[in-house]
This record gives sequence, structure tokens and C-alpha cells, in this order.
Amino acid sequence: MNYEIIEIGENNFPMRFGFTALRKYSRKTGATLQDLNKLSTGEITLNDAFILIYCGIEDGHRAAKKEFRLSLDEVTDLFDGNMDCVQQAFEILGRSMSDDERGNGKAKKAKKSKKS
Repeated sequence: MNYEIIEIGENNFPMRFGFTALRKYSRKTGATLQDLNKLSTGEITLNDAFILIYCGIEDGHRAAKKEFRLSLDEVTDLFDGNMDCVQQAFEILGRSMSDDERGNGKAKKAKKSKKS
């Protein structure tokens, strides 16, 4: 699984916005599929933004096969004095979503089954 590294202060975290991250974000916030379209336009509350970032870091750790034990509050605290990192996180999200729209994911075309 692909992921990117985000540097928050002196900490480096793997970050990934795959469907697992979006599913967890939806579960935590009650966001619908239509609401997910608003992510690219910035129509999101500050609380939801940090939940999304948290889900991206959590999924990045899963993709990197690294343990992740920070709480949402602990991750949010890392951004104190590092607000520019919020924009970096959303740039990673944007790249992830544009890759999906262009079909650059790892999904392979289904093969036709042979008839017996």
C-alpha cells in the first residue's frame, strides 16, 4: 500500500487517505458519500478536519505496518505551532483523491472467466 510522510514539528508520520481512512472518518463524523465530495472544497469544520487528518495518519501507519497509539487529542496537539502542516495534510488528501479520479490506484482490471 502506498503512503506519504508528513512532518509535523519534529515528528514524521506515514499518511494515507485510502477507503479505510475515509470509512473511519465517515463513521466518526456521520459524513455521507455526498459529504465526502465537500472535502476538496474545504467545506469542513475544524473538528472534522482534525478527525480526517487523524484517520489519514492512522491509515498511513496501517499501510506502513507500524504501530499507532496516539489519540485524536494527542495528534491535534502536534499541530500547535505547526498549522502549516494542516495544509500539507490536505495536499496529501488532494493528491490521493486526484490519483483515484485518474485511475492511478492499484486496482487491476477483472479478467473474464473462461466458459466451460
